[in-house]
Amino acid sequence: MDNKIMQKWLEAGYVTLPHVLVENYAKLGMDEQELVVVLQLQSFLEKQIYFPSMEDIAKRMTLSTEQAFRVIQALVTKRLIAIKQQEGTAQVLAESYTLEPLWEKLMLLFENMHEEQKVVSQQHVQISLYSQFEQEFGRPLSPMEAEMLSAWIDQDRNNPELIREALKEAVISQKLSFRYIDRILLNWNRQNIKTAEQARAASAAFHEQVGTPNADKTTGIRVKKSENSIPLYDWLDKRKG
Repeated sequence: MDNKIMQKWLEAGYVTLPHVLVENYAKLGMDEQELVVVLQLQSFLEKQIYFPSMEDIAKRMTLSTEQAFRVIQALVTKRLIAIKQQEGTAQVLAESYTLEPLWEKLMLLFENMHEEQKVVSQQHVQISLYSQFEQEFGRPLSPMEAEMLSAWIDQDRNNPELIREALKEAVISQKLSFRYIDRILLNWNRQNIKTAEQARAASAAFHEQVGTPNADKTTGIRVKKSENSIPLYDWLDKRKG
């Protein structure tokens, strides 16, 4: 390609549109003609031509002037573009197209899509958490237990990983009950423990500090502990307050 032609090509610049618009314009109620007209308007605006005529728009497309007018009118009606007035030369009001309504709707759509993805992700996490509880309990959860598990997440705002750690603590302590797990979570909440790492550190500290008596409470006979035994911390009996 001739260098001069290449130079002119580069100087002409590029028109860019967000990928979110290209991928989701149909969700905004736009068709292909409207998308291309928006592309043309963006091109004009980047060249500081703020109010191109219908003839100028149609000339770039396979539309007649009347068809171009109808597409522009449809975009205005859908509140995807707007025509605003601004002060021009010699204090004369001049009209110009603006794509701000489109960008605002696109931003709202993007935020909604992000929230939907987050909800789906949270649902997957909750399903996994339910499965883990049912596996440890060896049975399906009762409606009351399922509601309590949901409340730990939705109402108490507990991190699902923190709930997993509370479940592990209950399994280790051989006190597998929802009341016991709830007490663990409450205790951690009072200590401002929010992450699984903090929970593991707190559990290790509790086990090391409190330990478990080396006697069988029912028989009074001292029981020799193995080197690898795990001290059991009773979150119900040792709770404060």
